[in-house]
Amino acid sequence: MYCALCLELDIATEADTLEGAKKNLREAVEGYVKSVVRDDEEDEFIPRPVPEEVIKEYELRFKKYLSSFRPPELYGYSEMIHAKIPQAVE
Repeated sequence: MYCALCLELDIATEADTLEGAKKNLREAVEGYVKSVVRDDEEDEFIPRPVPEEVIKEYELRFKKYLSSFRPPELYGYSEMIHAKIPQAVE
């Protein structure tokens, strides 16, 4: 099972494959942003980006958490994707 997470929007998805988890997250983020823009609620529901130090701390804690599982070779952490969502045009 693979999980994908967007810290900025507090959205998480999962799938049986890494590509599936990424695809699901992409679709979830797109759906969220479209809904917020459609309802003209960008200021309330699209928060500022998560500071880089928070992301790094989250990554370290998540890696430590995964290392606690046994057997360790079945669990791992890989690949971080950063995407910027363009600001809505007024």
